[in-house]
Amino acid sequence: MISQEYLPFKSLLRQVEKKEIKLPFPLEYTIEQMEKLKKNIPKSYDNVARILVLSHPLGELVLFEMNYLEEERAPNSRGRPGIPTITLLLIHLLSQTFISDSYRQTERILNVHPTWLKALKLKKAPHHTTMSKFRKRMGKDFFDAYFHHLTQLLFALGLIKEGEDVIIDSAPIEASQNFARSNSSITINEKKLQDFFEIVDFTPAVRLIAPACTQGRKRKYSNEVILKFLAFEKLCGFLSRNQALTYLKKHPHVASIIGFNGGEIPSTPCVNNYFKRIPPVSWLMRVMVEPITEFFDSRLDYDDQDPLSFFFRSF
Repeated sequence: MISQEYLPFKSLLRQVEKKEIKLPFPLEYTIEQMEKLKKNIPKSYDNVARILVLSHPLGELVLFEMNYLEEERAPNSRGRPGIPTITLLLIHLLSQTFISDSYRQTERILNVHPTWLKALKLKKAPHHTTMSKFRKRMGKDFFDAYFHHLTQLLFALGLIKEGEDVIIDSAPIEASQNFARSNSSITINEKKLQDFFEIVDFTPAVRLIAPACTQGRKRKYSNEVILKFLAFEKLCGFLSRNQALTYLKKHPHVASIIGFNGGEIPSTPCVNNYFKRIPPVSWLMRVMVEPITEFFDSRLDYDDQDPLSFFFRSF
């Protein structure tokens, strides 16, 4: 069993280094691993990727305490090797904690977050059927045992303590979640957003749109405004284009900062149609990388360890 010394994690590390206490070998080895990993985490990783990296040795220790052994691959087997159990467990944890209980949605979200995949040592997300089959194959008893040992480990490391307002519950909860609406209550920091659009000049990207792309029926919104909306949608972390437009309808002042004056907000098909008539956005926005980077480098309150969207949100 893991030692049940309820010591804060940093205090635990100091005492281990000074040889004041002796930990069981697996736990001591895991702490050393975590310290090494922490020093080598790339600066480009957001908080979720950092958690995934540091959770890997903890998860392996839990499996060790459960006497769980990974199935060995047959010597003459063909095809790609299977995804390790700890990786699939971390994906389940990520899905239930940060994304949703939909394996399809988890697969989509993972594939658009390259740092999360890199932290999991994957090139692409496992297919949603892989995760579903894994959960059915391992069964309820396995997940209950894993949860029990993980709770013990968190107590041993002092990450949770008795008497604190912490709830850990493995009971299944039936819920109907609309992921596209899950961040509809966010509030944008209008001052920071205004500073961004006042300082960052989108003219270089607008100039790349050839006059031939703007011929035909007169457009209601300028190319600059549409590109600014795209920046707003991506930088503020909206989960869908429709959600970003809905937010602007509810917050006219934010819409005016982008350039949608008079409360006239385009529909999602209208914006999509604009992007069909202009060159690829990735090609257009390449000239904006430097000025946008300079803006964030100049902000004293910008933390490059946090997701970019956190900078523009008020919590």
